[in-house]
Amino acid sequence: MRTVGERLVEGLAARGVRVVFGIPGVHTVELYRGLSGSVIRHVTARHEQGCAFMADGYARVSGQPGVAFVITGPGLTNALTAMAQSRGDSVPVLIISGVNRRDSLGRGLGLLHELPDQAAMVRALCPTRQITQAADLAPVLDWAFDLLTTGRPGPVHIEVPTDVMPLPCDALPNPAPRSLHVVPDLGAAATRLNAARKVVILSGGGCRGQEVALQALAERLDAPVVQTVNARGMLHRHPLCVAVSPSVKSVRALLKSADQVLAIGTEFGPTEYDMYGEGGFPNLASQIRIDISADQLARHPAAVTLLGDAGATMTALLPLLTQHDAKGAERAETATRIARTELPDFSPAFPAMLAMIETIRTALPRCILVGDSTQPVYAAN
Repeated sequence: MRTVGERLVEGLAARGVRVVFGIPGVHTVELYRGLSGSVIRHVTARHEQGCAFMADGYARVSGQPGVAFVITGPGLTNALTAMAQSRGDSVPVLIISGVNRRDSLGRGLGLLHELPDQAAMVRALCPTRQITQAADLAPVLDWAFDLLTTGRPGPVHIEVPTDVMPLPCDALPNPAPRSLHVVPDLGAAATRLNAARKVVILSGGGCRGQEVALQALAERLDAPVVQTVNARGMLHRHPLCVAVSPSVKSVRALLKSADQVLAIGTEFGPTEYDMYGEGGFPNLASQIRIDISADQLARHPAAVTLLGDAGATMTALLPLLTQHDAKGAERAETATRIARTELPDFSPAFPAMLAMIETIRTALPRCILVGDSTQPVYAAN
């Protein structure tokens, strides 16, 4: 009979996981036995922080939950920074770790990689569950993937004690059906959007993976699409795309000129909207907001709030809207062009830095540029 660790890998595959990131260790060896012959590909990192950041990046690009395997204690503590980033940016990442044997937990016996309370440490950051017996495996996996794929996403943690990993485990049942995305009442939003003549869309990280729906909505409304940092890269080179930070004055002016702003999947945090401290948030009194988090909608109330998944809500809203002709591409191009003249307001060196980035992009059009927290990267953003 296969072990809990091996069945856990089978359960991941049954839920659509095809890539995991990790570093093998004595606490997780049963997971790696399960990977042998699995459809899941393993990517080995050199440090657990790298594992968790790679899982985060994979989730952002693929639209699927990222998964990482780490060992007990320092393996998990090394991953915490990346998990915090996933929480801040609402990225679905599943971290599966070992933990010491059940009869040792909380007793301070000095076992290898022992922590006073590993689960309590993680619980301050994200939901966590422990698999204490083979029968726990299927319901815990269902719980984790329900959190990862419905509601506001973020990191989720599962820990498996070293004495539970090798226990015999029957074949798992089929995964539980996922929760359905409930589409809110769209009547008030559709009425306001149809009556508007100069709509602007403010897209946040909640639009990731929903580019088709976002483009269709923008084209129906003929609306420029302003992107926060977490939405950057969507609608690349589309004439309605305003690939400029909302901190820039010309983009602020574009938002203020709109008779209706539709904000989708953004929390209006300083790093999302006001990186350079221009001051405050857009006037929400006449806005429409779509967000999957009721807490976010309550934090910055708008005229019309739509609680729901961004993609499902945009798709349902589209048939209710009339075709607009609002010179959206012209408005987007004007804001982008003026933004270039405003770069020196942030730093006299920014224009040259942006020119450097664009020169690299022109010379290496098919290459991926990776930038750390440096001034040229800030200029490009």
